Amino acid sequence: MSMTSLYPAMGSNVLWLTISSQPENLLIKSSLLGLGPDHSLLCAIPSDQPLELITKGLTCKGRSYIDGEIYEFETMIQEFLTRPPAIRLKAPLNIAHQAPRSFPRLTVDLPGAVRPLRRNGDILAVLPVQLINLSPAGCQFSIDPQAWPRVSSLHLYLSCRLPGSNHQSKFHGTIESVHPTQNLMVGIQFIFESDHDVSRQDVFRWFTSQQAKLVNTTA
Repeated sequence: MSMTSLYPAMGSNVLWLTISSQPENLLIKSSLLGLGPDHSLLCAIPSDQPLELITKGLTCKGRSYIDGEIYEFETMIQEFLTRPPAIRLKAPLNIAHQAPRSFPRLTVDLPGAVRPLRRNGDILAVLPVQLINLSPAGCQFSIDPQAWPRVSSLHLYLSCRLPGSNHQSKFHGTIESVHPTQNLMVGIQFIFESDHDVSRQDVFRWFTSQQAKLVNTTA
């Protein structure tokens, strides 16, 4: 029996891994295959990615979505297997809930477009998304998980038209959370060049407007 036949299909027991590679951290959709006797985590990883950048000893952050909660842990790669590609992660010392947000996010239902980036900064795709909450610090959007690249950097661009605005606002951000649900939900933190950044002024203006006050607030 081949090793491949021992592995379940990609997509079951999903873990989203942020691996501290160079020159850019990698975001990888992996499948948890099982636990070792030392409580290490064996994870299948997609083969169509730069496997040469994934080596033993690299630090790694994992995120999973269980029963409506986001769980995070930090660890390192204990072993790298090539056939089929998989990594064994050292048993995490601590598994915790995702850190609370700096701003409350307001519930929205806005169409937008996201451009996930490669490690070198090139745009991988232009993907339609639906914003489901928004704050001056970041937002969360939903997308078909099959549409998202299986490997990307953590950086992306987001464009949308805020309620009450007559122009498209454009944001640069980094992925801070992923919800591996039926519709992939991605949380991003905005990056502004300065307090005078036009997109920062756009979202703060909306956040303090009547349009923002009319929607529900989420903690």
